Amino acid sequence: MNPLSQRLEAALLDAAADGRRLAPVSFTVDYGASADAAHAEIEARVDRSTKSLVFASAEARLADGRTAATASGVYRVTLS
Repeated sequence: MNPLSQRLEAALLDAAADGRRLAPVSFTVDYGASADAAHAEIEARVDRSTKSLVFASAEARLADGRTAATASGVYRVTLS
């Protein structure tokens, strides 16, 4: 996994967790602008949450506004 996808996955999990223990179900990354994305700003949000699943998405933007990548993740809420 490359550093940008690792940062996106961490941001998705952080946004989705909200104090809950989660297990990943799905993680997808779509790459956009080809550039050094080491300094891309990442914004993650929860799109939908049910009793057992959390759906989240994130976007990595370069300083010039271009999208470096987008990501989505689905997480299962675990009891332990």
